[in-house]
Amino acid sequence: MKSTKKSEVKIAYKMGQSWGSQILAVAIGILLTMLVVWITMPSSDERLLNKRCFRECKVKIEREGHTMSFLSSRDYIDALKECHKLCSSVIR
Repeated sequence: MKSTKKSEVKIAYKMGQSWGSQILAVAIGILLTMLVVWITMPSSDERLLNKRCFRECKVKIEREGHTMSFLSSRDYIDALKECHKLCSSVIR
């Protein structure tokens, strides 16, 4: 079994003592993430528009025969995206 040198023990001890700065870094990261999310969130008017368009498009796409399944999910999402673009441009 390999014995640990005193210098290795000192380095390991110093690394363990830096938990305060690690917590500070995590806290700063969380705050920055929350700030970015808050800035990029849509306004309440946009959320209502998206909700209305999603409901209309979902019904329209399902009537066209698109279904959300494992094999056809890409077609469903593409059709929903195109419908949503058209709906939101018409309403605005």
